[in-house]
Amino acid sequence: MPHPEAQRWDERYQRERDFWMERKPRQLLTAYAHLLPAGGRALDAACGVAINALFLAQRGLRAFALDISEYALRLAKQRASNIGLPLEAAVIDLSNPWLPAAHFEVIVNFHFLERGTIPVYRQALKPGGLIFFDTFSKRGEQNDIPVYYLDPGELIGWFHDFEIIHYTENNLDPSENHSERGLAQLIARKP
Repeated sequence: MPHPEAQRWDERYQRERDFWMERKPRQLLTAYAHLLPAGGRALDAACGVAINALFLAQRGLRAFALDISEYALRLAKQRASNIGLPLEAAVIDLSNPWLPAAHFEVIVNFHFLERGTIPVYRQALKPGGLIFFDTFSKRGEQNDIPVYYLDPGELIGWFHDFEIIHYTENNLDPSENHSERGLAQLIARKP
């Protein structure tokens, strides 16, 4: 039987395919692309259709894309093939991940929060490696699932011993789909 989250995301990517395929790489990644190394391995965790992984591959990095949605990864692999970029992809449930130690020069994690990944990311980065992290944080009364939101200051606390290159926490306006929430962004270099 398929994992319930995998099934949910497969259905969402099928239903909203065009929306996801038209997205651009995350602004945090493109704005700080000058920090990226010219080569090495990059991990795009919870990548969806791997827009960020393909951006990293275009920059000369060997891109690895991980997601729970097989459908999204098939779309990503097809796009990579169409534009002639190498992309390695694997279906994985990131609630209990394993990654090799000191393996990646870059790890990106956008709009995904599974706290168990944090120590795994920390050990999987090579010394001097960069982590780009951007996800939602709690603000005001939450109508959503609180475990999916960072506490204020939580993100920087996880990487306090890294060189902090960029860090912000901003409020986002409520929408018809979400209550009041914030956005925490971090770029940090492993010592």
